[in-house]
Amino acid sequence: MVELNIPSPVQYIDSINNVNLYIKREDLIHSSFGGNKWRKLKYNLQEYKDKNHKTLITFGGAFSNHIAATASICNHYNLPSVGIIRGTYEDENNPTLNLAKENGMQLYHVPKLEYKLKSDSSEIKEIISNYPSPLIVPEGGSNELAKTGVMEMINEFEEEILFDHIIVSAGTGMTASGIIEASNEKSKIWIVNVLRNESLEKTISNGLKVKKNNWEVLSSYDFGGYAKVPNELKQFANNFYEKYQIILDPIYTSKMMFATLDMIQTNKFTEGVNILAIHTGGLQGIEGFEYVTKSNWIIK
Repeated sequence: MVELNIPSPVQYIDSINNVNLYIKREDLIHSSFGGNKWRKLKYNLQEYKDKNHKTLITFGGAFSNHIAATASICNHYNLPSVGIIRGTYEDENNPTLNLAKENGMQLYHVPKLEYKLKSDSSEIKEIISNYPSPLIVPEGGSNELAKTGVMEMINEFEEEILFDHIIVSAGTGMTASGIIEASNEKSKIWIVNVLRNESLEKTISNGLKVKKNNWEVLSSYDFGGYAKVPNELKQFANNFYEKYQIILDPIYTSKMMFATLDMIQTNKFTEGVNILAIHTGGLQGIEGFEYVTKSNWIIK
């Protein structure tokens, strides 16, 4: 049985402008299970078992945290896994996809148009038809089962301390949705739109089964969108590591933490409040960033 560091630690890191800053260290759940990706897959794996599925099939880009985490988790539990990858270009040196293959995931590269169509694509339908009784998990692991897993994150700390503000990065928005639904309405949820997803607010709102008004999407901290990592962000992540010895990833958590500190330093928050930043993990993406840019992300 795998040992998971759950509840993941809540770490107090600093008081800035008389604001207390804590971090929920989802990155410490497991070294290769991808932080909040484990949360999102937990009940999907239970579904796999309960309904006697034979293969787990999912989707992702060439440097997808979800693909890497799914392959690792399925390998640990001896579950066959298939990854349908956006784009036909195959790079034999891609560290994320090589890791997935090392963990036994069968990969299929499909054209971007076919990938966009997902299960409506004839090419993807043909791939799926090769596998009897598959469990289809959407891109990012984002379904209602994933939300159930994410909601447990909130239950781990809400009895210990009421956080006035909770800040989380968002790609598909499913983690944010789970946090909103599970949250105490006295907590304000700030969602950092890191991928320049113009429909993020609508997606989150439409997906909420429990409607709440204690959340807001921040769309001014994307640094150009997906995979856009200017030197300012890289320097910020290095300064943060030097001060707190916590590694942030280039795509999600560095932008989330930049937003958090920027709001604190510009007096967005009342003095004395408690703020919780969610470190969702995704650290495997650092190797991909370094591979593409031919440079170190964190200089230790």
